[in-house]
Amino acid sequence: MDISPKITECEEYKILSSHLANPEKTDATLDQLTTCAKSSLSNDKLESHLRELWTSILHLSSQQSHTSKEQDSLVKLLQALITDAPSLKNTNNKEVEVDGSKVWQGLPLFGQQARECWNFPNDKEVDTKTREAWINVNAFVARLTAAAVNEHGGERPGYNALDYSLYGIWSLRSALEEETENLPGKTTIDASIGAAAAWILYAGRTLKGLSDSDKTYSGKVAKPGFKCKDQDWRGYNKDRWQLWTKELAESKNLVQDDGIQDLVKQALETMEQ
Repeated sequence: MDISPKITECEEYKILSSHLANPEKTDATLDQLTTCAKSSLSNDKLESHLRELWTSILHLSSQQSHTSKEQDSLVKLLQALITDAPSLKNTNNKEVEVDGSKVWQGLPLFGQQARECWNFPNDKEVDTKTREAWINVNAFVARLTAAAVNEHGGERPGYNALDYSLYGIWSLRSALEEETENLPGKTTIDASIGAAAAWILYAGRTLKGLSDSDKTYSGKVAKPGFKCKDQDWRGYNKDRWQLWTKELAESKNLVQDDGIQDLVKQALETMEQ
């Protein structure tokens, strides 16, 4: 995760931290975020506000255990922003859009911000803190995707802004379609495999549904990894799912950390259901 620790100093981060301490006060949090957005709109700083808000959410999710209720709280908050927060309007009473999406319904710039942060240093051995943060944020984005796409691969009405299934392919490809054993250290290997396992554990049924329905993406963003370079994959499909099942089962022998071994075990059980 490429996020500056200075994000903890911004107002958006403080609002979100308070929400995690009091998750039952969702309406109050939505009011606070709306007030911040209106203030930033009047100062012509709305885009900056949104970027700091989304970065704060991503950073917080990376610091919460993937098994924690705090991750659930952040997912539910984003769902509430889409369905319950009033549309932001300008002085002419017109709904405000940023980058072609309404505030808040389209979560404008969230995808851009997630993409900017989605950098794992797989060219060096990482510490355990970085390993855990990478697994946690993958689990969080997997939870978002499961909230947006059902187990048949179809959209859940109103939540398409939470669909980050492409990111699932990226993490699964990195861990299961590349030469993982050639990564520079044991902790880096654990992080890569753990992130893939988190996607299966928290969005496995969704990803299986996308595989059964042959979900594809434009261009080569979902192309196969080195070990599958002869395949013409451009998204999810049954053959790719079968390969992931096989490779994840074999990869557990590379994992050193007991907690991640258990995560892989749970992911495999999910795939076998």
